[in-house]
Amino acid sequence: MTGYEIGLLAGPVQMRSDFGLKGDSETNSGNIGFGAGLMLDINPMDWGSRRDYAYDHFKLRFDFSYNQTNLQHYGKYVAADQTSEDANRLRNQRGESKNFNIGAGLEYYPLSLRNFYYGFFDFTPYLILGAQYTYANPGSNITDSDQLFSPWESGSVNVDSFYTAALNTGVGLRYKVSEYSDFLIEAKWQFFNSDWVDGLNHQLEYNKNNDSLIWINFGYVYYIN
Repeated sequence: MTGYEIGLLAGPVQMRSDFGLKGDSETNSGNIGFGAGLMLDINPMDWGSRRDYAYDHFKLRFDFSYNQTNLQHYGKYVAADQTSEDANRLRNQRGESKNFNIGAGLEYYPLSLRNFYYGFFDFTPYLILGAQYTYANPGSNITDSDQLFSPWESGSVNVDSFYTAALNTGVGLRYKVSEYSDFLIEAKWQFFNSDWVDGLNHQLEYNKNNDSLIWINFGYVYYIN
């Protein structure tokens, strides 16, 4: 067995950006989108001897994915008791995050890949660590600074497309369906090297971090050979 695997992934995406408040439960549950992707795993367990730990516990992973999230503001500044012009400006603003990602990384399996492949157990957990290159294509219904939340600096909205890098990490679980196929579920965190992925960077203290997302994947993997 050479160990080439191809998979299809899809699931909900939680975008964490300058829309809404960091750590706010309503923001985290409201700014939910969708993602889908393809993955190729190379399992090198037959490249070395049976005593080689690395060959029996690591896979190389390459993936291509797309995610999209419609964004709006949540939290105390747009609560029902907020009736100011600034509150209405926040309520009226909408955004969109659309990202094409290509990446590579490692999957680490604490249990033996050989034993999982040959059916000694049906489930196996794993960890993911890698890097991604992202083409970000943000959108907004408001770009005029006169219509934005007044404490924000001028130029806080920019919907130009651009490229950025991202760190990709996560945890997953595989379930063996047949000799040549698995189901999987995984949670991945993508940390962008930019605060403009959502098209908004208002530079206030409570949202000073770069944009990030959490993606819950459900997938099917087929062993090519």
